[in-house]
Amino acid sequence: MTSMTSTTSAVFQSLNNNIYCIDALYTGPDIACCYLLVDGDECALIETGTALSVDNILATLRTLSIPKEQLRYIVPTHVHLDHAGGAGALMQQLPQATLLIHPKGARHIIDPTRLIASAQLVYGKELFVQLHGEVVPVDAHRVQTIEDGETLMVGQRRLRVKHTRGHADHHFCLFDEQSKGWFSGDMFGVSYARQRFAKSAYVMPATTPTQFDPTLYQNSVQTLCESDPAVFYLTHFGALTFQKSQQECLLRQLEQYASLGSRFAGDIPALETAVLDVTRAELRHLLPASRIEVETSALTLDAKLNAQGIAWWSQQQTSLANA
Repeated sequence: MTSMTSTTSAVFQSLNNNIYCIDALYTGPDIACCYLLVDGDECALIETGTALSVDNILATLRTLSIPKEQLRYIVPTHVHLDHAGGAGALMQQLPQATLLIHPKGARHIIDPTRLIASAQLVYGKELFVQLHGEVVPVDAHRVQTIEDGETLMVGQRRLRVKHTRGHADHHFCLFDEQSKGWFSGDMFGVSYARQRFAKSAYVMPATTPTQFDPTLYQNSVQTLCESDPAVFYLTHFGALTFQKSQQECLLRQLEQYASLGSRFAGDIPALETAVLDVTRAELRHLLPASRIEVETSALTLDAKLNAQGIAWWSQQQTSLANA
């Protein structure tokens, strides 16, 4: 992965096939991104980042000399706030755009009250504002839902929609026929720049609460890989050249996450430690022993979030068993 282009007003990376990776600047650089897809005089933006990402998105358009009117679609893969929190603020700046969303996510884009309240319970109001800025609604008349299997055209470019459960019930991915790449949101996990090792990239599942399901997640990973993709455009973070070993790594970890839920139930600290142990074991396949602990520690925050998702799923399983 080549380095980001940084001007005085824009941070982005030019990829192949008229795709641009725009840093969402979420908590810092190289953590979350949006993708600008260009074909002729039409564009689509996949993911929005937070409201605090909007300035860099607009600055990138200016740097690339793309008029706002060319933005035809804004497409968050799901409504988690690091992917869709900036939708309302961005739509205010792009008056010609239509927002495309999973049918189960549309109401949260139109009225984000519940999303805000849920996130504030996790972060507290002050930190929430620091991370996400102001989350504003999108006019219902400018929101269009997209169904599984639907085809989206951007200029002459064809994108195929695939609903994918396991991370969130309102998640979908987009397959770009030109690049043979999936815009995968969180469904092909997390792999930051420092996890792109010489042997292979390490890819960590993204199992944040509240709709994690290990079996559905595994099924989604298998479905995405059946198309023999060349690349995954990860929201966290950047273009990842696909290798079969990455699929196998994800599936192994998801299998182990399911067993952790049964073993540790709602014990979050124990789950965090166990998730890091799973990560450590995978890194042993990729790195010399001297680097294992440093790279494991770099994923502590992701492990905490994953543990919360596993705990939520375990509690759901217990509730179903006792019903």
